[in-house]
Amino acid sequence: MKNHLPAIALLAVALSTTSLRADDKPAAPATPAATTPATDKIYAPKDLTALRALKGQTVKIEGTILKQGESKTGAVRYLNFTEHYQESISIVFMVSKGAGDFTKEKLTNYVGKKVQVTGAVGEYNNNLQIEIHALDQLKLVP
Repeated sequence: MKNHLPAIALLAVALSTTSLRADDKPAAPATPAATTPATDKIYAPKDLTALRALKGQTVKIEGTILKQGESKTGAVRYLNFTEHYQESISIVFMVSKGAGDFTKEKLTNYVGKKVQVTGAVGEYNNNLQIEIHALDQLKLVP
């Protein structure tokens, strides 16, 4: 009688490697959280193409604030880098979330000054924005 043990062992190995189905494969690694930093790169406020590709990611934007304003209801305040907000990313402040920090007076202090803002790129009505949760996300730049 021939010894079939090596052939059986080889068959067992072959069956064990081919018995995996596509749905048996380990799950792919989870994607990074939406607010993970994109890079240490500092983006220009008008670099809308690059910023749109980074939606959901945390970025740094640097530029000079041209104007400030608020929504009709006063619930949202904003700082803009351009005369027309559609031409650049906007910095948005939800007044109810600011613990009293997002006053018109405080935000007016940034107009005409160069700032660096760090936050997640978002979109509202097809316009890019960074929502600020605390004023320490916004720093004056010399």
